[in-house]
Amino acid sequence: NMFSEYFLKSKSLFYSLLVTLPLFILYEIGIFYMFQADVAYVKNGADVLIEEFIKMIGLNGYYAASSIFILVLFIVLIGQRKSFKTFDISVKYITIMIFESLIYAAVLMMVLQNIYLIQGLTTSILNNFILSIGAGLYEELIFRFFLLFILAKSFSFVFKTKELTSLILSIIVSSVLFSAFHYIGAESFTPLSFSLRFIAGIYLSIIYINRGFGIVALTHAFYDLFVIFQLT
Repeated sequence: NMFSEYFLKSKSLFYSLLVTLPLFILYEIGIFYMFQADVAYVKNGADVLIEEFIKMIGLNGYYAASSIFILVLFIVLIGQRKSFKTFDISVKYITIMIFESLIYAAVLMMVLQNIYLIQGLTTSILNNFILSIGAGLYEELIFRFFLLFILAKSFSFVFKTKELTSLILSIIVSSVLFSAFHYIGAESFTPLSFSLRFIAGIYLSIIYINRGFGIVALTHAFYDLFVIFQLT
């Protein structure tokens, strides 16, 4: 059955990395180009976390994040070889994944009505474009991929909760943190924007759990791109 095979494979880390690799490359080239073109970008830069990270470790921090991503990619590729016995890449599946993500992003657009899920914004369209891609990739990596896992394991360990309870708790906590994260920087807190981002966090968590990292990262990036091009 192609449908069940699609659901299984598109959720796998292998396909997740295949669809997020172009985002990663675009983002890295974009950031690198902006550093080269105009160093002031770092000072008025939009992505507060990455900026602080770079300042803290010097430019090496920037390479560290990239290296980790590439390292994970290789580990997954080797694992893929073992589990599926093949490196065959279905272009059809990747195409469906992109459309599926666009649909989820459109739904999010209706719920959120133009609230960014990007940490800080600038006036440059190129800068914002690159940040949207980075938000999709790195925010999902932090708040869904790592945080949901770490929180669920912690709740189970500390409170001896059942698996489902731990998961629900970790979705709620990670979504509160995800929403709060967007106020680091210039944006002032409002209960409405906080609540909407919290709902977005829950929605993205559900997509991540059911559909995997690739689709949630694309959904997040597409959503931010929709907002930027609607507002500019």
